[in-house]
Amino acid sequence: MIDALNRIVRSVVKVLRIHNDNVIYIPAGDGICIVLLDLGKPHDIQIRLAVEILRRLRQHNDAQTDPELAFELRIGINADKDNVIVDINGNRNLSGKGINEAARIMDRADGGQIIVGNSVFETLRSHCDYQSAFRSYTAIVKHGLALKLHQYIANGHPFLNIGVPKAFETPADVAVEKGLGSREAKSSLKRGGMRIQAELGPSDAEIQWAKLAEVRLKQPLTVLALIDTGSPRTVINPQIAVTCGLRQVGEATISATGHISQVPEYVGAIAFPGSRLRRVDPVRFIAVALTGQPEFSCLIGRDILENWRVVYDGRTGELEVTE
Repeated sequence: MIDALNRIVRSVVKVLRIHNDNVIYIPAGDGICIVLLDLGKPHDIQIRLAVEILRRLRQHNDAQTDPELAFELRIGINADKDNVIVDINGNRNLSGKGINEAARIMDRADGGQIIVGNSVFETLRSHCDYQSAFRSYTAIVKHGLALKLHQYIANGHPFLNIGVPKAFETPADVAVEKGLGSREAKSSLKRGGMRIQAELGPSDAEIQWAKLAEVRLKQPLTVLALIDTGSPRTVINPQIAVTCGLRQVGEATISATGHISQVPEYVGAIAFPGSRLRRVDPVRFIAVALTGQPEFSCLIGRDILENWRVVYDGRTGELEVTE
């Protein structure tokens, strides 16, 4: 597998005419980290490289008579100002935040998928070929920090896996792809519990104010949310409030495990992509670190649930939410 991967990568680098001085290959277990240095043109060289690698991988896999010789790749792309160093073996290597984040980005991808970091997304989004080419998510990583990720889902690449990555998959996603009664959907529902995708962003009042004041607001984020019938209020991670640019309107008093504390309170709106549930605007979020729920960035509390009918079948793991 490693030999095949090396051949594919080197052939693509050659086809794209990337000079040896502008690329570093760093072995990474059963994969490889490809470092591109000082390449400003073309602007999408990193996407071209990733797409061509997946295309040639499909050709390699189709040519195999032994299924064990076929393999998949997950690709994460990031851009930053890291440091080129000489490692203990005398080889060029890389050190810095960018390469570390690239590994975290790749970890969120499934086989055949390309996920890019926010710096790459911001470079590409203004170009017409990429304006509808990404699906956005937010991952909560080390220390509870929010990492904005964007999955490449452009048409015209039959070898590209454009399904929702399992790291961000909700039961609704599995039900759409496999059918609500399928074994996969039921397994996902059992494994995931009462979780749903939620899009967090500024309220309509904030948007109108921003237009009048000619202020640019931050874009909404889609995150994984857990339906929590035990919480009277909807809760978000503090970092999400910052990332979404929500406006703090005060503080709220909460009581947990016998302790009373003051936490920030923000105003915003929440929508539920992929469902028929209506957008709720405005919502008063309280910001609390969800340390016990690392994969979730939001808890849907009873302030929103009071508008819903929620049915959860513990025997099958099926979840039904209606208004």
